[in-house]
Amino acid sequence: MISRGSLLTASLAALATRAAAAADPAPTTIRLGLTADVDISNVLWLLQNGIWERLGLHFEGTRLASGSLVTSALVGGSLDVGSASIFGLMAAHLRGIPVVLESVQAVYDSTAPSTAFVVGKDSPITSPAQLNGATISTAALNDLFSLATSAWVDQNGGNSKTLNVIELPVPAAAPAIAAGRIAGAFLVEPFLQDALDRGLVRVLGYPYNLIAPRFGATYWFSTQSYAASNSDTLARFRRGLTQEVAYARTHKNEIYELAAKLSGTSLQTVQHIPVVLGSGIDVQLIQPVIDYAARYEYIAKSFPASEIIDPNALS
Repeated sequence: MISRGSLLTASLAALATRAAAAADPAPTTIRLGLTADVDISNVLWLLQNGIWERLGLHFEGTRLASGSLVTSALVGGSLDVGSASIFGLMAAHLRGIPVVLESVQAVYDSTAPSTAFVVGKDSPITSPAQLNGATISTAALNDLFSLATSAWVDQNGGNSKTLNVIELPVPAAAPAIAAGRIAGAFLVEPFLQDALDRGLVRVLGYPYNLIAPRFGATYWFSTQSYAASNSDTLARFRRGLTQEVAYARTHKNEIYELAAKLSGTSLQTVQHIPVVLGSGIDVQLIQPVIDYAARYEYIAKSFPASEIIDPNALS
């Protein structure tokens, strides 16, 4: 004979089991790798608006000095998802490194440029042709910055083969120009606006305009093996990016505050930066960069953009 106590105990146990099953599962952690440069698109994962929580995702972010280091960390298994320049990623693809694009991160739009080549405010240089023989800096040798700058110099009467290109972190470039150590550099926001506000530099031109009026400059990416084993996690990540971009467009002040905090620049400076955000995968934003790099022999050959995209990101 079963006692009332046993029935009560069994009922409570059943209720507890159902409650535990109904409870939200522990969030999935994604180890993110980001470059040291900070732009508006690079802070969406930090938003505390409930979107990531509802999708069951938690992030551990690591900032590294360059996209190549982020790529190495992903391939080595210490990171899951990273952000890097499309140029570095397509070069890695051609070297057989198994990276796949998940979503566009930063979009370059020539109507609201977020990058520019700058020289000192009082520099005698007034055209790209006058950069012949000059020392300039880029965040990483043979990256998209240096590719675009070289082609821009050549197409404006200069000779890019005479340039002395050195590596400098983007935040260090403007002070180096002001000190006379380099003649110019390719700057991105918010460091571009900060240097302009402080009167250290002036804009000489916009090399990215030669690539296409609009293209994906940086991308969220993973490795083929991680993408194959974590398709649901990455689907939620891509869905969250789309929702966060929509949120950011109507909550610009919140985005600006995060970008200012992360970059160490003033809120006033960051508020001048155009918010040009993208999400998802559009082959038309990728193929022009691949073709441009191949045309100028920065990569061995062109290839269909679909080769470097996670197939699940296209569905």
